[in-house]
Amino acid sequence: MNKSELVTIAKDYLANTPYGIMDCRGREIIILPTVFPPSFNTTYFCEAVEKITSHFIQENKQCRVFEMGMGSGAAVLSVAKIPGVVATASDISPMAVLNAKANALWWDVQCDIYQSDLFENVPQGEFDFIFWNMPWFSVDPGGIDDVRFKMGFDPGYNNFKRFLVDVNSRLAENGKILLAVDQDMCDLEKIYHLIDTANFNAEIYKESQIHWGGLDLKLAFLLLSRK
Repeated sequence: MNKSELVTIAKDYLANTPYGIMDCRGREIIILPTVFPPSFNTTYFCEAVEKITSHFIQENKQCRVFEMGMGSGAAVLSVAKIPGVVATASDISPMAVLNAKANALWWDVQCDIYQSDLFENVPQGEFDFIFWNMPWFSVDPGGIDDVRFKMGFDPGYNNFKRFLVDVNSRLAENGKILLAVDQDMCDLEKIYHLIDTANFNAEIYKESQIHWGGLDLKLAFLLLSRK
């Protein structure tokens, strides 16, 4: 399947995401309309986030975590319950903010959640661990002005470029960044170039191959640290 076909599939899926009460790793989670539901990479993403967070806590007794574009909050709320974690998250979508706050209440965990374009409305402060299931497609297929498409499309990776600039003032000394990508849907060559230009090192923390909706996906989790 070529890239243009993958773009069409992604656009159609984001336009009609399911909602309701869903399962998230054996736990019920609320998904509101237009918010991305727990999907093919949620389990792998949550596991990686939990493992890295636990490592920080073992070393420092505390971990200040931040999730960019948290959607329903599945990932950040899964670590917010760990003793020693101070959790913060943001999303540009007002519906996602409402959704994540509802799930925080339902799961009885503490997390500061903000409606924000990247870090714009997030109070000043540093984080030990920042993670983002970033938009995979760098193309603009048209008709993606609605906020729901921002979870999948970032034309020219312009928002990712802004993130790499802004994150420098938010990442603590010896902090780490985790990015979830797909090796076919993303323009990995461009992503690696942008990471290098922003003066970060990147290594593949974990790779997973899964079959979802008739597609064979090659997931990768990139772990970034300052050079």
